[in-house]
Order: sequence, then C-alpha cells, then structure tokens
Amino acid sequence: MTAPEYGYALPAWAREIELSLPLHPQILLSGNVRDLYPVVTRKPGDAEPGEDDTVDLVELPDIVWTVVSRRGYAAMLVLNPVTAKVDVRADDQPPEWMAPLLSSTYDTPAAIGDLLVQVVQNRDAPVALILPYTARLAPADGLLDPADRALLTRAEVLGHQAAPTRGHGPASAMAPFNTLVWVCERQEELHPLFPIGSPMLRVVPVPRPTLDVRATAARILFTAAAPDDRRARAHAMAEVTHDMTVRDVIACGRLARDRGLPADRYADAARLLQVGITDDPWSAERLRQKISTAEEYLNQRVVGQERAVRKAVDILIRSAVGLNGAHASSSPNRPRGVLFLAGPTGVGKTEMAKAIASLVLGEDAKPHRFDMSEFRADEAHQRLIGAPPGYVGYAAGGELTNAVRANPVSVLLFDEIDKAHPRIFDLFLQILEDGRLTDGRGATVYFTECFLVFTSNLGVSDSKNPDGGDAPPAAGPPAVSYHTQPAQVEQLLRDAFTRFFNQTLGRPELRNRFGDSYVVLDYIRPHVAPLILAKALRSVAARVAHAHDLRLEIRPDVEAKLSDIMLERLADGGRAIGTLVETVVVNPLGRWIFDKAPVPGSVITLTSIAGSDGDWRVEVS
Repeated sequence: MTAPEYGYALPAWAREIELSLPLHPQILLSGNVRDLYPVVTRKPGDAEPGEDDTVDLVELPDIVWTVVSRRGYAAMLVLNPVTAKVDVRADDQPPEWMAPLLSSTYDTPAAIGDLLVQVVQNRDAPVALILPYTARLAPADGLLDPADRALLTRAEVLGHQAAPTRGHGPASAMAPFNTLVWVCERQEELHPLFPIGSPMLRVVPVPRPTLDVRATAARILFTAAAPDDRRARAHAMAEVTHDMTVRDVIACGRLARDRGLPADRYADAARLLQVGITDDPWSAERLRQKISTAEEYLNQRVVGQERAVRKAVDILIRSAVGLNGAHASSSPNRPRGVLFLAGPTGVGKTEMAKAIASLVLGEDAKPHRFDMSEFRADEAHQRLIGAPPGYVGYAAGGELTNAVRANPVSVLLFDEIDKAHPRIFDLFLQILEDGRLTDGRGATVYFTECFLVFTSNLGVSDSKNPDGGDAPPAAGPPAVSYHTQPAQVEQLLRDAFTRFFNQTLGRPELRNRFGDSYVVLDYIRPHVAPLILAKALRSVAARVAHAHDLRLEIRPDVEAKLSDIMLERLADGGRAIGTLVETVVVNPLGRWIFDKAPVPGSVITLTSIAGSDGDWRVEVS
C-alpha cells in the first residue's frame, strides 16, 4: 500500500513520531488513538488548500505508515487481534525474511514475544511493528501469569538491546531503529510492569481534533454542496462537535442528514450522540411556560429571598434559551446552568435546588444530591468518577458519572462544596469548562444538559456573644452574623468566597468559572419569619387532614405565641422554625390524636400551648 500524502503539515503528534524514530526504538501512542484522521490531497501545482481538494479519512496505522515510509522503512507490520496474524504494509514487496512472520499465528504471549524479537533483531532496512491493543496484552487489573510477565520483560529488554539499522532513507539522516509502536487509549490501563518509564520508550499523546481538523473532516459530509455552502456547513458541524472525535463528527453529520436537519440545528444531532436525547428538553414548551412563572413559584418555595430568586430565574431563563456560557468561545459544551448559592444555614439554599428540579424535571423530581462533607478524604474523588483499573470498586463506576449517564438531563446539587477535598475541585473545573468527565473506566460522560447547584456557608459566623448576639471570630477576616445588615451580608460572603478560591485553594480560575452565578441568600429577617411559620402550620393542617380526615384550626393567640418563641431562634434560620413547629405543635398534637382517637370529619382547634423544650403540651377542643 502506498502511503497517503498530506496536503498540509503533519499533526504535531505525527511529527513527534518522526523525530523519535532515530532516537527511541519503542513508541507508545496514547489518547485519541481509535479515531479517523483527515488527509487532504491537493491538485498538482496547488500550494495552498482549496475547496476542491480531496479529503480522505484514514486510521492511525495509515498515519504511522506515512511517517515511517518517508524515513525509509521497508515495511510495517500490524498485529491483528481478530485473526491473530500480522498485516503487512509496504511500497514494494516486503522483505523475504518476513515471509515466516506473515504465515504464523500470534495468539499467545510467547508467540507475540518471539515476533518482537524477530522484528527488533532485523539488521536490514528498518521495519515497524504496531501493537494496536497493548492494554489487552497484559491488563492493569489482576495478577500477571508467568507468560504475560515474560512478555513485558522481553519488551523492556529489547528496548535496551535495540540497535540502529542500516536503512535506505536519505544518506544524511540518522539511521532509525526497528520500531515497536505500542497503542493504548489510556496509560493507566497498562500494567505497572510495562516499561513506560524506560528511557528507550517515547510516549506520544494523540489529542482530540481541533476545530480546524473537525471542519476539514466534516467537508467529506457535504461533497454535493457548492464550495461556499460546503465550507459553511462543515464549519457549523465543527462548532457543535467541540471536543468530539472525527468519528463523532461524521456520526453527527449522518444523523443530521438522516433527519433532514438544517445547519442551525446540527446541535440536535450532537446532543443525540453525546447524551442520547433527540429533542432539546430545555426548549420544550412545558418548561418555557413553567419558567415564565418561575419567580412566583420559587418565592412560594423559598420565602423571603426575592433578590436571590430573581437572580436564579435569570440563570434559568439563560439556560432555557441556550445562552449559558455564550460569552466564552472556548467550549460550547458547558453545563446548561450553574448556580452557586451562599448564605447561612436554614435560609433556603437546598430548598432552592429542590424547587429548580421540580421546575425543570417535573413536580415529583428531586436533585441528585452530593453532601460534599462526605468527600474530605484524599481519594474521595474516586467515589464520584470511579476507581481506576486495578483498584477496588473499578467495576462499579462513580456515583456522579453513573447518575449523569443514567439521567443526562439532571439537576445536580453539591451541598457544602467548601468541605470537599481540594482534589475534587479539579473535577469541577473540568465540568464547568468542558462539560464532561472521563470516569474510571475511560468512558466520557457529558454534563451538557445538566443544571449544577453548589451551596456553601463560607463566611458565616458560628460564634455567639454572651448576651446572645453574634460576633466575628477574634482573628482573621470578619464573618457575618444574624445582626449584619443585608447589604453587608452579601459583601462579606462574596469576600469570603473570593478568599477561599484565591487563597485557601489557590484556584482563582475556578472562581472565575462561576462568573455571575454566585447568589447570596440573606438571613431570615423578622418580617419574613411569620410567613414561614404560617406555611409550616398549613403543612401540618394538610397532613392531619390527609392522614386522619380531621380539620385542624389554630387560635390566633396560639399562633402569636409561636411567633414569639420563633423570633428568639431566628438566627438559626428557617429550618429552626420547622423544628419549632415539630417540637411544640406536631409532637404533642400527635400524642393527643393517638390518645383521643377523634371521629373522622371532626374539627379540632388548638387552643393553647404550654411547656418548655422537651416537654410541650397542647390543649385541643
């Protein structure tokens, strides 16, 4: 087979292979090694690329053969794991000494080891051998049997024993080695005994295609179009396939063609390929109608946080119309929406996330919640993405990646994010920037259709004055307390947010990724507390009616007394109001219903409450 000619400069990774041939007898290619690679053939005499150039898509062995044949290699062998034979490529007839190799079977480690020896010890014109599934020869997980161990040992020793061949390339060129080209997608899949640290082995990463490469590859999809239309369509396809492989670009093009999609809807094909969703759930009419009344809905769920609700609705609208991250050209695959909720405990941060999940996914839906205080350990990130090969839990996958793979359209809640181990923030940086993660098994999971909610109470003081008020800590930056004014609460929490990412973590780039998605929820103020109390009491009455068919009424003086008790505990937030209602009303009322067993359909009135913490009593008529 004659090597294809490039009409443009070789990609950097292919040029690195060429430079390594006279320096390293073994090369490891890792990364995007199962892709297709565009080769442009220009018309004779054309110095610059043109729209009438021919684009062919070739596989990795073709690229390697293009490189080694230019360096004077007589042939290239490729170990075929399906047939257990070697396929040969050569401009002319392969060397005679190869004939026995072509007729042999390589289905055992010993046979493969013999093949390596015969290739490396050749002293005629140089040859190359590609082992395209190196990780399958000696997997990283599990103990090696003696034959596999012997194969890896021979591979390392042959690297040190290799000597340059005579060659038949340019006279001025350095004589190359007989080259062993190992190929695997992820280096961590290789067994620890693989000679990856050997000075005789060069590791060459193969990256995913750039925008220009994807656009070049996409031209093959539109050969029937006029040159200008072809260029525009290819560029549109390249734009929506950010960080995809060329194979994915071609698949997106075929999907778009199959469904008759115009260029402005190529993103639908990309979404189907990435997350298995044919329609854009964020543009559905049901969701648009819900978001149109979202401010009223969220204010009912999260009482007293009107300013925060307004900001959250802005971000929801931006997500629905597909403009999240529109200011950044680096990655169009960022998550649909990101919200960072800061504020004291019990003010509605978690409730806001639950309400957003109900809006986006349906009334009964809940966010996937991850309590980041459980991810403090050094290896805690493995719980999210899965353990690497060879480690316990590898087969189970990661909690986060599994959840998103099962439900590509999700609301993800990361509670108390500041409690997580610093290593986990590397994962969040990748999600926020690229909209994807690679799990422990090497599979890519996309967060393109996810809405992410982070919560934190950074900057909130837990210390109390002897007189019952709050006070900032004795040393360090000031912290907010219940007595801090709303405008100061926001500024102090923003300052704490900035210090945490800039100084504590040393990751200002991650803080920047949150952009204007940082939203501060204020303390529950006295004028808001009665609304929360009334909401909690309505919930109790509804539960009594549903469970016992009783109509519960509460006298105004009883509700006023509850309000007085509640105001004494306001610094602990809205959750403390719920706890108060449960302790003062629900528990003693439950005992009364259990003892009296009122007739269904009756009206019961709560006429008084009395007692203290741990011993509350109610009177019911």
